[in-house]
Amino acid sequence: MEPEAILKKLDEIRKTIDEYFVVDDLKNLSRGGRLSNAGAFIGTMLQIKPLLTFNSDGKIVAFEKIRSLKRAVAKVKKLTLEKTAELPYKDKLRLFVFHSNDLKQAEDIKQFINTNFPDKPVDVAEFSPVIATHLGEKSIAIAWMIDIDKLDLTK
Repeated sequence: MEPEAILKKLDEIRKTIDEYFVVDDLKNLSRGGRLSNAGAFIGTMLQIKPLLTFNSDGKIVAFEKIRSLKRAVAKVKKLTLEKTAELPYKDKLRLFVFHSNDLKQAEDIKQFINTNFPDKPVDVAEFSPVIATHLGEKSIAIAWMIDIDKLDLTK
C-alpha cells in the first residue's frame, strides 16, 4: 500500500472519532484560561457542569451547561445513544470511557455502554496527563470511533 493511501485511510478513520466530556471541577478550566475566575466561582456555587466536545478545528468547546454531575452524565449518555444511532458505521463501533481519577463513575458508564451496545468493545482508560490537567479531577468522557479491527485495511 502506498504512503498516500495509508494517510488517506488514517484520515478517514480519524474523522469517525467523536466524544462528549463532562467537567466536574471548574478550577482547572479557570486556571487554564478557558473560564474566568468569576465564572468558575458562580458555576461551582450553582453546581454547573459544562459539557464539552471538540469542534471541527480540534478545539475543546462547551456546548451545554447542566446543573449537577448526575444530570450531566445522564445527558451525555443520552446524547451518545442519539449520535451513535445516526452513524453509517454504527455496526462497527468501538467505544471508550475516559476518566480523571473516577474509576467508579467510569465503570458505571461502561456498564451503561455494555447494556446499550452489547456486542461492541468498550475500553476504559484514564485521560492523558495533559487533558486531565485541563479538565480537572473527576472529569469523564464517552468517546467512539469505527472499530479498526472490523475494517479491511489492505484496500
